[in-house]
Amino acid sequence: MPFKTVLLSVGITVSLFAGTGAQAQGAKVPVCVHDESVKERFLPVELLTGNPLTETRELVFAPVDRVYPFVDELPDGSVGKGEAALKGPLSWEGQGGTVYEVYERKVPRAHERFALTPDRTAIGRVYDQRFGNATNEGKFPVGMWAQGQVRSYNTTYFSSRGTRNETSSVEIEKLSCTYEGIPGAVQYGWKTTGALTHGFGGLSYGYIYAPGKGLVHVMTRTGGR
Repeated sequence: MPFKTVLLSVGITVSLFAGTGAQAQGAKVPVCVHDESVKERFLPVELLTGNPLTETRELVFAPVDRVYPFVDELPDGSVGKGEAALKGPLSWEGQGGTVYEVYERKVPRAHERFALTPDRTAIGRVYDQRFGNATNEGKFPVGMWAQGQVRSYNTTYFSSRGTRNETSSVEIEKLSCTYEGIPGAVQYGWKTTGALTHGFGGLSYGYIYAPGKGLVHVMTRTGGR
């Protein structure tokens, strides 16, 4: 399906370049120290972008143009480094002619676009070059969330092999934690159901985002880059 991109006055484009550092086993892995006193919290888009936090509870895609380093932790225990470069914004016409304000992310194996879910509780892929378009995928939690909360999203992936209905889910592991001296970070798990194939089925990752930093830590549990 052809698509078009148009610059907007607000928003974000995300580029992620993973695995740029050498990986080593036995390296010390940073831990996000859980603040168990925080039971409920508003998670803003600024945790994703690394922009300064605001007092408002609005989900705003503010302009950003920055590069962030992150820890890349693999299932075999090896640890590497990567960089996340964020810049934007874009308007993109997705599945069924729906126009999204998107985050654009590029990784070595894929070019992806992300947008808010219809219920505005998460951000997820609406396009991935490995399979095509998607609708209602939750991957980054936004808005009000509680410690330990799990939300599931009935996600549809559209590929040249046909349409697949899967479930994507987000689980809050540490709603508020301190990562390398930075308080107010969030750690969560993300999964998709189905077989491990073509970038959308059978995946399991953990992510840590910190205020002022954006993405700081990726934990690959099942799946790969």
